[in-house]
Amino acid sequence: MSRIDALTGKRANVGHSRSHSNIATKRKQEVNLQIVRIGGVRVRVSARTLKTLKKHTALMAGERLTKTKKKAAKTAARSAKAAL
Repeated sequence: MSRIDALTGKRANVGHSRSHSNIATKRKQEVNLQIVRIGGVRVRVSARTLKTLKKHTALMAGERLTKTKKKAAKTAARSAKAAL
């Protein structure tokens, strides 16, 4: 099974390891894949994709404040403080 993110298509990076004498040897940076259930289906996604999915789910459920909501709350707190 190939190590590819099912949602974004992210795959391994290829580069060089450099020794002290500057000799280059090929190396791979694999993707940090996690197995997650989405809609009853098991999917392999990267940790970064999982974090983004959690963020968007929380935003849709109203559990997390957006930038504009945070700003509105801050100005409301300031105006309430000034009224005292």
